[in-house]
Amino acid sequence: MPSQTQTVDIVMVDPEAEHPRIDEAIEAIHASVLDEHRREFNHQTHASLLLNELRALSAGNGTAAGLRLVPCCQKLAIFVRNFAPYFDILSTCTQIRPEWIGWFWGTVRLVFKIGSNYVTFLEKIVDMFEVIAHILPPYQQIFETIQHAGVDAQLPSEDARLAALLSHVYADLVQLFLDLYRTFCRGAQGSGLRHLSLDSTQSALWRPLDSRFARLEMRLSQHRRWLQKETESQIQNYAEITEHRNNYVSFLNHQQELNGSANGELEEQRLAKRLRRVDKIKRWLSNSSSSVEDCDSGSQYQSSNPSPWFLQDPAYRRWKGGRFDRSQANDEHVLESNWQHRVLFVQAKLGFGKTNISNTVIQDLVAEAENLEIEDQPLSTAFFHFERTRPESGQLEDAFCSLATQLLQTHRHDHATLDAICLLLRKTSFREKATSEEALDVLSLLLRQHPTFLVIDGIDESNDVETFLTSLAGVCRRSDTRVVLFSRPNIRIPLEYQKWASDAPHILALTNEHNKTAIEQYVAQDLNRLADQGFFGISMDRALIPQVALTANGEFLWATTLLRFLHSPSLSSEERHAVLENIHTLQGLESLYRNMLGALERRPEYEKRIIVDVFRWLSFPINRLCTWALRAALSTYDSSLTGESYPTDVIEALPELTFGLVHVKNDTVSFTHSSIREYLQASLSRDSEFSLYDENSVHAHLAARCLSYLAHDVPKRPLGGLQPPSPPIIPTIPSSSGASQRTSRSGDSGYKSISSSDGDHHPAMPAIHSHPTNTSTSSLRTIPFDTQLPFLRYAALCWPIHLSRALLPSGQPTPPSYLPALSAFLRSRLAVAAWVEASFRYKFPPTLTRLIAPLALLKAEIPPATYEGKELRGVLGEMRELSEALVQVKREWATSLRENPSLIWQMEVASGEEYWPVWGNIVGE
Repeated sequence: MPSQTQTVDIVMVDPEAEHPRIDEAIEAIHASVLDEHRREFNHQTHASLLLNELRALSAGNGTAAGLRLVPCCQKLAIFVRNFAPYFDILSTCTQIRPEWIGWFWGTVRLVFKIGSNYVTFLEKIVDMFEVIAHILPPYQQIFETIQHAGVDAQLPSEDARLAALLSHVYADLVQLFLDLYRTFCRGAQGSGLRHLSLDSTQSALWRPLDSRFARLEMRLSQHRRWLQKETESQIQNYAEITEHRNNYVSFLNHQQELNGSANGELEEQRLAKRLRRVDKIKRWLSNSSSSVEDCDSGSQYQSSNPSPWFLQDPAYRRWKGGRFDRSQANDEHVLESNWQHRVLFVQAKLGFGKTNISNTVIQDLVAEAENLEIEDQPLSTAFFHFERTRPESGQLEDAFCSLATQLLQTHRHDHATLDAICLLLRKTSFREKATSEEALDVLSLLLRQHPTFLVIDGIDESNDVETFLTSLAGVCRRSDTRVVLFSRPNIRIPLEYQKWASDAPHILALTNEHNKTAIEQYVAQDLNRLADQGFFGISMDRALIPQVALTANGEFLWATTLLRFLHSPSLSSEERHAVLENIHTLQGLESLYRNMLGALERRPEYEKRIIVDVFRWLSFPINRLCTWALRAALSTYDSSLTGESYPTDVIEALPELTFGLVHVKNDTVSFTHSSIREYLQASLSRDSEFSLYDENSVHAHLAARCLSYLAHDVPKRPLGGLQPPSPPIIPTIPSSSGASQRTSRSGDSGYKSISSSDGDHHPAMPAIHSHPTNTSTSSLRTIPFDTQLPFLRYAALCWPIHLSRALLPSGQPTPPSYLPALSAFLRSRLAVAAWVEASFRYKFPPTLTRLIAPLALLKAEIPPATYEGKELRGVLGEMRELSEALVQVKREWATSLRENPSLIWQMEVASGEEYWPVWGNIVGE
């Protein structure tokens, strides 16, 4: 470098140490790297060796996870190449010691190696390395300039000052590497560098990783400006260079002062910002249909009948009582060798009460976590319940997302967790929703950071048990988490859960004897209370009560279902007493369900109508209805029930109306147990009017409900207000004949519109594009047009799907129960126009072409002289006419209707004017 004639006082330099920043950085590495990772740490690593390893890793990975590592290797290689010449420049100022290079690159290698187990986070880390690589000075070019200039030897004091300034970037980067390393470890606090310690380790002034990285970017930018100015090859003004160097030193001093400053109000704002980050990641992990479990405790799953007997089981006590060891939690080899012993399978038959037991386990772990020996870090418990009755609780990705979300909430103030969140939020690669691989990486890292129990119930109800268990095994290999899994005995446990010369997998098989006493006590207590309150009449033989527990035969579900049945106010005391007297005829869930459905068939017609509807909506929806939509669906018009009084809130009344077969919890309606739907869909229930055995009939019923809603409950007028048609412009041929695109708001229906060209044998006609609607006009309406019509979206988009499934070939005749509703809908041109407007507002242009042929085939099955035959032929004619009108309108007006759906009410000059009602004429009349 050019010699300087003026000295600069560089603060923060220990006069007793020759190279304080670099020595301090190496000391920090020594203090931070855990013993478990020292055997992986290569302190003789250099840039060429690291680049060779990255090339070999890129070439030798053919797996899906390995393919994700390839771009990570490439980005890290950019950083290595850009920074390697730094040491050449440093060597021009001082004598390089080998450990400076070896410990630096060894730390980089360690971070990459540990991070490769969590590729989602590694992708964010190498993004940071890439950003740094582009900020760094062009070290190679600067070094070549220095060599070419042939600079004379400098004064020893000048060399020391320049080396001290250069050492800041070394220390800054080492601090970043150690921060990233601690994110992947449990309890690896280590020691921060003195000039940065206030910024990274002290709780009072701690800042999350993104804030620290922003400061690092600023420091690196200043370093680049200083070094480039310092090493200019042309003749320099030394006074200017000295001033520039002084400015750089002042900047470094100011950075330390900022690190040491505290402001109470500012800290509160920072805390609020951190919590918003946590919420953002929780939303990222969840999706529109997933249900996130209670994040704070197991209070959501308070057991109605605790099972303390299970907590005393030796297998459970051994699983729970093991010690969480911090050194083992960070040792990948130990985790890989013993993970099978940390997984406990609890298996029992259908209806045993496994969910009840799992709730008891959750409460036990939450209550006793603080009493377990785990050094200074408290235990956490996360849980998930698979339920076939709730579609959002049957997907394996929902389980991992829910578990991760709970742990994020629990550890939302933990520094390592907050740093991990900052990595996830890096915008360079942040997706709108997490993939299953990303959710698994997040969960695995949180389990690596924190000692955790996982309680997972009903894994046999997962949509893919084998994949779930395989993914879970990967999680257990990377952490010391302990998992208890509840299921039926019929699941297939992957071979990897077995361990040679051990009793793994650990399976606790529960039998009738395990819960016999608990069921006896539970049934006796409840029935005696009912008897005391007169539910069984004035006199009752209490000797019948023990027979109930015997009939349960170890099935807790049977006992709870029976008791809910007996609690129903719809039963008389005589009916309840008769149930107990004939309890032997109700043995087994199938017999009990058959008796309960028989009792429901004796209810009033309007109640049965609600029960039939809710059973079918819960079993065969195109997509799950929200509570508001279901409430509207259960209250649709029915001409046969005029004058009947519906419950004030039909949703809240469902448990009572169905004898507890349906329950409402957290604003979610579902079957109390998946076995109820399984029975209704089985042939055993085919004689019941509530049966779901004939799927075609169910879809015919649901199609009729949707059509009835459109014909009678939706206002027969423009739904979103009329917007004046725009002046026509030169027609153009559309690139697509009306095939709709799925939008973010279409998730509740699952409806895919069929191309409007289906069945259209005419040549494509020009479509008239309209100008953008007037901004002032469109901004007047801020409330969604369907706010008061929660069932409209589903009914409008899904009735063709239900009808098409009702018309599918089946082995048994399906009564055309949809004909009256379909006929009423088609005869009302106003209702049809409202449906078309709604479909275009939902971005799904309607089409009926593919329904014509299946309906026509029915003519051969239904005689024309019958009432149904006449109605069918009338409906078929109306359908053909409407289908042709839709094809014509979409061919000529598709683009205009997408932009202004209310045009369907203003077709005065359109070719379909004779079919579509003109709202202006209707109002005028």
